[in-house]
Amino acid sequence: MTFEDLRSIAVGFQPAKLLLEALDVGVFDLLDHGALEAAEVAQRFGLDSRATRLVLDALVGQGLLELGEGGYRNAEPARRFLSRGSPEYRGEILRHLHNTWEDWNELGQTWKTGHPALRRKTQQLPSTPEGMRHFILGMENLTRDLAPRLAERLPLEGCARVLDVGGGPGNYALAFVQRWPGLEAVHFDLGPTSQIAREFLGDKPGAERISFLEGDFLTSPLGEGYDFVWASQIVHMLGEEEVQALLGRMAAALLPGGVVAVHDHFLEPDRTRPPTASLFGVHMLVATERGRTYSFEEVEGWMRAAGIEPQQRMEYGGPARVLLGRRPRT
Repeated sequence: MTFEDLRSIAVGFQPAKLLLEALDVGVFDLLDHGALEAAEVAQRFGLDSRATRLVLDALVGQGLLELGEGGYRNAEPARRFLSRGSPEYRGEILRHLHNTWEDWNELGQTWKTGHPALRRKTQQLPSTPEGMRHFILGMENLTRDLAPRLAERLPLEGCARVLDVGGGPGNYALAFVQRWPGLEAVHFDLGPTSQIAREFLGDKPGAERISFLEGDFLTSPLGEGYDFVWASQIVHMLGEEEVQALLGRMAAALLPGGVVAVHDHFLEPDRTRPPTASLFGVHMLVATERGRTYSFEEVEGWMRAAGIEPQQRMEYGGPARVLLGRRPRT
């Protein structure tokens, strides 16, 4: 690693903040309707004209805007992913990341105390309804393409009932029922999240085979008689004892022979790799009271203690991985 590599890491916050502020202001939505001069953009949003020109020029430099006849317009990445009018819009996950900016800004204090400087409930990171909506719809942005891929790979053939623990926007439950026509899915999450999922799923094909349970997955009844329990990206929000308790509750909800699938940012035994997973562990440090990323070996040990026999570590080419375990038939 050279000094320039180190410097690139150190200044990484600059293009990130530039993008996120422009997204929150609404620049990309505005320029989706046509080119505008900097003064016009400033007037629309009540911004300083000189400052607006400097920011827009920098966005051009980052490849997010173009400057030509008529002024500034969205470049192709902004048209695809940052404008609400695009079917490929992914702005909600970026807005959620912006909401976590203050958590990371307090890393120094969190490092000293071992507790997040900005307190969060363990299972619900955002502290406002607006932030919660960005978070859940951001999960939709991330899982929109991934859920159908995993529905093809997971051992769901022959299953009748699936439980999606911490189901978020509902993309996984929807992908499961759409891929496997005989399947029924139960979406389990907190009440506010469940409401967002109901709105999102609406009358999409297959949604009639998705039912909803609301509550806290550490304390509320999960139901029973499931062939398959899916837990995606929730283990990292929990402390060790909570992970163990959740695995026990999921095992109890399974039929004999049923499968538990834990989808998360699993670490290798040295806890440093993959780097995305170790970095995500710090994200959980600043954003939750007890969360972190875990190794396959840790979760496999807790599975065995819960009466689940680990069966497979599944790679699918994404940043996270899947650990599969089966409840014995006898």
